[in-house]
Amino acid sequence: MTSTGQAAGLKLLDELVSEGVTQFTSAEAAERLGRSAAATGNLLGRLVRDGLLDRVRRGHYAIRQLGTLGTTAAAESVLLSVAAGFRDVRHRVAYRTALDQLDLLAHPSRSIQVALAKPTRNMTLSGRRLTVVQEPETALNVGARKQDGVFISDLERSLLDAAARPALVGGIAVLAEALVAASSKGVDADKLANYARALSWGPALRRIGSLVDTLQIAGLAGRLAPLTKPSSDIDLEPGHGESSYRDAKWWVRWDQSPSELQNVVHQ
Repeated sequence: MTSTGQAAGLKLLDELVSEGVTQFTSAEAAERLGRSAAATGNLLGRLVRDGLLDRVRRGHYAIRQLGTLGTTAAAESVLLSVAAGFRDVRHRVAYRTALDQLDLLAHPSRSIQVALAKPTRNMTLSGRRLTVVQEPETALNVGARKQDGVFISDLERSLLDAAARPALVGGIAVLAEALVAASSKGVDADKLANYARALSWGPALRRIGSLVDTLQIAGLAGRLAPLTKPSSDIDLEPGHGESSYRDAKWWVRWDQSPSELQNVVHQ
């Protein structure tokens, strides 16, 4: 980078940091610098190559944190990546990524799962695989809390997400694992029911109820009830094999015995 370009780039970053800004767009940088889009793009590209910026996705950048030289700043923080990539779009960090951020998983998630009202062409975010789950705007807001500049599913919404679409989090064993981990974090049974009602997710609540009652998971066992009396069976894990167990309260068919899942959860 030329001395003039370097000075302009460092001045830009210094101003942003002093204002507490950690993510910005190329358009915002061009406005601050008073340069053309092309000149600004070249400058930002050099800052990325010099290790001062992280390009999260096209036109979106995150300022590298002090002490992260040699690594990708945004990639070190999923929430920073999402804040930089989707700060101008209504979103919610969700499913397996939310479970991971809430410390409910034994194994960290390498991909990033985000719920959006509209699809995106982006397939990666800070070098990680990006999975977008499309939801109505009203559903995005249910159980969403703000943290570090992004919206993320709270404890109860994260569990309902996993129960609604187990395949997205790695299967029903992952949901059971998360429920066990959540039992020590004060899961709110009333909030679970209220969210399920707001989302019309009766089946998701039934899967959670069947798991916590059958496996006797502390904090939730015996505290939930179906939104309406079940009139037909549902599968604990949609698309899996024949039923080997069915609970009488929730009318949920399991494709494995409770003891098998109990062993997996408590390994």
